[in-house]
Amino acid sequence: MKILACDTSTLMGSVAVSSGSQVIASRSSLRAGSHTDTINKMITDCLDEAGLSLKDIDVFCSGLGPGSFTGIRISLNTIKTLAYIHQKPACGLDSLLMMADLVKQKSEFITPMINAFKNMVYTAEYKSVKNELVMVKPPQVVRVQDLISYLNPQSLIVGDGYATYETYLKANLPFDLMRQGESSDFPLANTLCHIFGQKSLGECMNQKYHWSQLVPIYLRASEAEENLNGIKFQPL
Repeated sequence: MKILACDTSTLMGSVAVSSGSQVIASRSSLRAGSHTDTINKMITDCLDEAGLSLKDIDVFCSGLGPGSFTGIRISLNTIKTLAYIHQKPACGLDSLLMMADLVKQKSEFITPMINAFKNMVYTAEYKSVKNELVMVKPPQVVRVQDLISYLNPQSLIVGDGYATYETYLKANLPFDLMRQGESSDFPLANTLCHIFGQKSLGECMNQKYHWSQLVPIYLRASEAEENLNGIKFQPL
């Protein structure tokens, strides 16, 4: 089964192509701007390296967020369009879960954090049970000031949400956090390939993997809606 996966929900945009769960080509780009002008080239480069065309792809995958509103749509709309054109299955995964999956063998508890800006993070908590992730706390947006009561001292922390607010957290938390390095600070397309590559093509042909079933995970309203509802930036 050949898989094409994309994620642009954070500052790190990535594309990967795999045969089953074995990644055979990947590209990534860390940038503050939009991934709109890089995703198509990364897709082309990965397919060329893998010696495949879009017609050869059996399953299209995308990260669903949370993360950048625009970033989520770039990857998701690209994957949904390709799945529609080629009439192939489409699947997606929570970006926080993708990050936790990278380190599920390194800690019993894992807390990924994605920078949500305005002194907020997107976060969740997972427990690793027999190499499978069980959700302890669902994805949500949390103010950095409130992380003191949210965080589990036994949890391994991953994500640029921690890196962004590291100074504040170190100064204000009553306990030290276990930290995984920067290599797992972003959701990556490779992870989508690893996870969905373990399924059979028959499983992926299920209706739940139809392109129309893919929806973004937005945990915050738009900036205009937040301003209208009086949700203001709170300085640290």
